[in-house]
Amino acid sequence: MFAYTGIYRLEGDKIVAKVDASWNEAFTGTEQVRFYKIDGNRLDIISAWGPEPDEPGRPIVRGILRWERTK
Repeated sequence: MFAYTGIYRLEGDKIVAKVDASWNEAFTGTEQVRFYKIDGNRLDIISAWGPEPDEPGRPIVRGILRWERTK
């Protein structure tokens, strides 16, 4: 689970959030960078690739959140 709040800005294909409050206090006061892609009625928010600390061998992973507008 990830949850944070704050103002954001768009920079090309990036969304940069200045975190005011977060479920993970380490995020508070930081800028969180994600990538976004809009395709028709679909919005994807994509994290950068990085090691997964909770999996054996620390495989390289990324998260993708997908929303789709319904009619």
